[in-house]
Amino acid sequence: MFTCRRIIGAFSLLFSSVALAEKTPTDWLDSMSLAHQTLNFTIPMVHLEPNSAQTYLFEHGVSNDRQVVYIAALSGPVRHSYRVDNVVTYMEPESRPYSINAAQIIGPSPAIFVGKVQHILDNYTLTMIEKGRIAGRVTQLIRLKAKDNNRFNYILWLDVETKLLLRYDLFDLNNNLIEQVQAVGLHLNERPSDNIEKLAAQPKHETVMLPSTAQDNWRFSWLPAGFEVKASDEHRVVNTAQNVDYLMLSDGLTQVSVYVANAQKAELPARLQTNNGLSVANFRRGLTDITVIGRIPYETALKIAQSIEPKG
Repeated sequence: MFTCRRIIGAFSLLFSSVALAEKTPTDWLDSMSLAHQTLNFTIPMVHLEPNSAQTYLFEHGVSNDRQVVYIAALSGPVRHSYRVDNVVTYMEPESRPYSINAAQIIGPSPAIFVGKVQHILDNYTLTMIEKGRIAGRVTQLIRLKAKDNNRFNYILWLDVETKLLLRYDLFDLNNNLIEQVQAVGLHLNERPSDNIEKLAAQPKHETVMLPSTAQDNWRFSWLPAGFEVKASDEHRVVNTAQNVDYLMLSDGLTQVSVYVANAQKAELPARLQTNNGLSVANFRRGLTDITVIGRIPYETALKIAQSIEPKG
C-alpha cells in the first residue's frame, strides 16, 4: 500500500509538472489577473530606480462584493491611496483628498498589468523564460518585448503557487534596467484585513471631474498604439505665473505628461534623458512650446510633441 501511494504521488507530481509546463504566457497572464482580483493578500514592496528607493505596502481584498486595493508609502511623507471598485481616492500631504473614476491607482504597483492581457498581446511578444525566487517563493519569469520601438520592455515574475505578480523589471531599448518593483514578502489572508473591510464599508465617495479645458483645446494627429488622453487640466507655473495646459497620456502601463504653453524668449533644450529612463522632448511650433515627459523612447516622445495641434 505504501509503495502504491508513493507511485500515485509520483504520477501526480509528474502530471502537475507537465500541466505547469504546458501553460502558455497568456494562460499565466489570465491567471495573474484573476488572482489579483479575487485573493486577499498583503505585499510589502520596494520601488527601485537609479539613485532612488521607496517602500510601499500593497493590500488587496474583496469584502461585501466590493474589490478594494490599498497602497501606502512606508517612508517619507505620509501618502496613501485606495480603490474601491472603480473609484480611486488619493490622499497626499498638503492637499485635500479627492476621488476619481478610474480602473487603477496611478503609480508603481503589482496591479498595473491586471486586466491588460489583450493590450499586452497586441503590443508585446511574450516569452516564458527561467524560474526564479522572490521573497522565498518560486516564480515563473515572462518577458514582454515590445513589437515596436515606441515603448520599453518588461520582465514579469509570477508566483507559481498563487499566480500573483511579485516583481516586474522595466528595461529601455538598450536593455538597461530603469525601474524595478519587487515584493519583499507575501501574506495570504483567509479573509480581508480589517483595513480592507473598513474601506469596503465606507459609503461611496463623490468623484470629481478633472477640468477638461486642455483636452478641449488640443488633439493629437498620432499616438503610439494603445495610448489615449486619461486626464487634463490647466494650471499656473509658480515661478513664472504662466498658464500651462497639461494632458496625461497612458496605455495602462506607462504614463506620459504633455505640457503646452506660450513660447518663452529662451528656447528649451530639444532633448533631455535621465538615468531613470525618463525622456524629455521639447518642440516649438510657432508661438507654442510643447514638452513631453515619460518613460518612453525619446524619438517617441518627440513624435508625440510634434503631433499635437489645436482643435478647430
